Amino acid sequence: MAKRIVIIGAGLAGTTAARELSERGQAVTLVDPAAGETSERPPLSKHLFDGSRYHLPFHLESGELVSFVRDRATEITLAEAAAQSQQAGPTDGTPVTGTVHLASGETLDFAHCILATGMEAHRPDIPGYPDALPVYNLAEAKWIREFVAESGAPLNVGVLGSGYLGMEVATSAVAAGHEATVYLRGDEPLRKQLSAPVRKALFEKHKEAGVKFVAHTSSPDEIPADIHNLFVTSVGARPALIPIDGLRPAEAWEVNEKLATSHPGVWAAGDCAQITDGIFALDHPWACEPVAESHGKYLAELLSTGEAGNAEPWSDIPWHWSFQGPEKVFTAGLTSADATEAIIRHDPSGKKFQVFHFDGSSPDARLVGVETLNWPPMQAAARRVLAGNNIPTRAQIDDPDFDFKAHSRL
Repeated sequence: MAKRIVIIGAGLAGTTAARELSERGQAVTLVDPAAGETSERPPLSKHLFDGSRYHLPFHLESGELVSFVRDRATEITLAEAAAQSQQAGPTDGTPVTGTVHLASGETLDFAHCILATGMEAHRPDIPGYPDALPVYNLAEAKWIREFVAESGAPLNVGVLGSGYLGMEVATSAVAAGHEATVYLRGDEPLRKQLSAPVRKALFEKHKEAGVKFVAHTSSPDEIPADIHNLFVTSVGARPALIPIDGLRPAEAWEVNEKLATSHPGVWAAGDCAQITDGIFALDHPWACEPVAESHGKYLAELLSTGEAGNAEPWSDIPWHWSFQGPEKVFTAGLTSADATEAIIRHDPSGKKFQVFHFDGSSPDARLVGVETLNWPPMQAAARRVLAGNNIPTRAQIDDPDFDFKAHSRL
């Protein structure tokens, strides 16, 4: 019997799941006000100030197996008959597990529902800059690009926030000949994202390139008015969540290692999902494009087989990339911004390096994550190693004669 699958959210995770399911012959309904018209988010912040292509659509069309519902999901209610939690071992025999309620008043019954609602940006008020906005969707990116094009002269860009997106905006502005000032809450950027060796190296490179930093900005009220022509905010985002039977999680949808929520028939993928079990459990969503795509593919395979209870856990190596002007930084696996016992390995020139993270401090501790700065081939090697069956130890990585790239081909 064909399963009734509803996917809420047409970002990368939801679109990927819909495409993959349809290619397996499974009909799906994709719910999103912009279903079929969404695009990749990373290029938006990286190409605001140059002529590079920033609008990369996902290219999903409705058809015999993919139905678009351009509406907003407001709530999910579960059928009383679906009493068994899939986290304890689901079955596929329930015709209707629950119902998606839409803003229009319409409803959609489902056997399986994938929550792929993504995140929504925090939007702080900047008293001196009422037009300040994040770069979290296509409309915002278009507005900024049009503003830049119409200005006809170098701009003075202000950025509030010290994460990946803020650094991408500031560095791309400077690379295009504009001025950029980043207002930090602390004393350095990327404090929550990268280990000290990587973030400090980037900090110095960005200052040398001309990006200005103002440390210890405790409130937007402290940002002086009438200095910047354009102001961009980048102070994080939160998962976009809808209630299930009247309950909404405080932070994100908690899922197990098979991306199942505690609600029968309901799964979560991408930026709205927090994995709480397995080797890639975190206290927050992974929130990166490769993971969202991988989640979508995984759930498509899991739900199309009808063997959810016997499926292997999601196990793709999570990785992330950020191009900040000319600087390219990557992470793969489990890395920590607070790592104090990581090992650093440089290329012969000393301009590129990797930071290796382990699951302990002993010589036989296993490699669990790698950060890479300006060394793309070695990022690819790190991903191969972490996905393989021959994981090196701390002692091996610490050996100057150990050839990590050669090891990645074993």
